[in-house]
Amino acid sequence: MAGQELSGQVAIVTGGTRGLGLACANKLVNAGAQVVITGMDQARGEAAAKSIGPSAHFVRQDVSKSNEWPAVMSTAAELGPLSTMVANAGTSNFVPLESMDLKTFRALMEINLKGAFLSLKHAVAAMRDHGQGGSIIMMSSVMGRMSAPANVHYSGSKAGIRLMMKAAALELGAEKIRVNAILPGITHSDMTAGFDEDETAPTLIPMKRFGFADEIGDAVLFAASDRSRFMTGSELIVDGGLVAR
Repeated sequence: MAGQELSGQVAIVTGGTRGLGLACANKLVNAGAQVVITGMDQARGEAAAKSIGPSAHFVRQDVSKSNEWPAVMSTAAELGPLSTMVANAGTSNFVPLESMDLKTFRALMEINLKGAFLSLKHAVAAMRDHGQGGSIIMMSSVMGRMSAPANVHYSGSKAGIRLMMKAAALELGAEKIRVNAILPGITHSDMTAGFDEDETAPTLIPMKRFGFADEIGDAVLFAASDRSRFMTGSELIVDGGLVAR
């Protein structure tokens, strides 16, 4: 049935305990998948998994630490062959270049770029092991195509994810492992809590509003499903028209 198009499948959503990641996990579970969600806050993660239902399984994880990946992959393997990896975990802050030190730059890159790389690497190993292919979805951002002041590190990380995705897609296409990226625009989340929608949206966004997390989740569900079976190396821009300007 259409509502269970991911029935029997297994997915991992890093950073899946809140915001866009939680919305993505909900969409995948509602489509029939068993989903492992990860995050660094144990209490938040357990509450998030409970809110989704029995098909959600939380594993505490810092995506930038290699030694924390085996527990995530083992939990997913117990549920079945890995079908989908959503490399969603990320962080952001606004730091002017003149006051950005190397520690601040590296801290963001550890989560955003190194975490995305480790997500990709571990997903590929699992999918090669079962030989059935799969879908790897990397969460970039429109800020990886355009930028703004005080975003040298964030835009750099999100642009890096875009090209990491493309290189992987070229390398893995023959193995039926599809790699695509989602590029959200300004979307209601913890990261945009301080943004004034009434002031910002009418001038920047053709659709005159911010996005909602479940709209990003819909794009992830499309990329995870057979509806996108001939799509790899692609960027799905979900931004209300922001980068069309």
